[in-house]
Amino acid sequence: MTGFLSGLGQKLAERWLAVLVLPGALFEAVLWLAAVLGHRHPWDVPFLTDRAAAQTRALDGKPVAQALLLVALLLGAFGAGLGANALAGPVVRCWFMRGPRWLARPLVERRRNRWDGAHRDFETATAGEGESAADFQRRRGELAARRNAIALARPFRPTWMGDQMDAVVTRVHNRYGIDLDAAWPRLWLVVPDHVRATIGDARAALSGAATTAAWGVLYLGTAAITLWWPAALVGAVTIAVGHRRGRAATGTLAQVCEATVDLYGVELAKALNVPLADGQVTPRAGFTLTELLRKGT
Repeated sequence: MTGFLSGLGQKLAERWLAVLVLPGALFEAVLWLAAVLGHRHPWDVPFLTDRAAAQTRALDGKPVAQALLLVALLLGAFGAGLGANALAGPVVRCWFMRGPRWLARPLVERRRNRWDGAHRDFETATAGEGESAADFQRRRGELAARRNAIALARPFRPTWMGDQMDAVVTRVHNRYGIDLDAAWPRLWLVVPDHVRATIGDARAALSGAATTAAWGVLYLGTAAITLWWPAALVGAVTIAVGHRRGRAATGTLAQVCEATVDLYGVELAKALNVPLADGQVTPRAGFTLTELLRKGT
């Protein structure tokens, strides 16, 4: 037990160091640079060197002050890490937002018009004169890929990430007649542990990407307060990296959630004694399952 607790403590310390302290220390370094250089000396290395030397001399021969400074830096890094983690939630909500309506409506209409055009091209595609069946199928596949790159179902949200998760609900309902909002908590209880772990990994990747973007927001805030424009550049790059990682994580999470329904929807129906035709979840069975789970509400 002692060895287990020791190993657990070491893992927690490593995670605390990697997730909070190290990014927080980097943020503190940028914050110090911004405070020292400001908008008047954005790239003045000699000025920065002189200020750093002066601050170092002020601590010479003062071990107590040095120790207090180290503790303050560690606490500051930890606090910055907590702040970034707290901002991750609003970042995710922004990525998956539905409104405000005045902002969302033109974005949704733009995405919907693009999707409708791509879907129309896919639906109306016909084989050209002299085109082989294999070439035609390949061309239809390219048209489908172009449409699906916009969204997997007709867009209803202003962001790609929001539509990716909405598409899972839409596709599951269209194929199986299941209301995924009602079914997911019960489905979670019947899937194996390795499936839960896979979904958890995808959600953790999304959370990590949102935290990266949140650090970018903090860097932008630093630039706005200190007027040190390089911090804005760092913030913009960090947000872009977080957003790119967030798109990848959202795509993975959407695929895993939909695959979970495909593979274990039958198990949920069996657990609730919903009759199945040929062992498959049909729209009729899915409707019965949904009505059972909604309990009339």
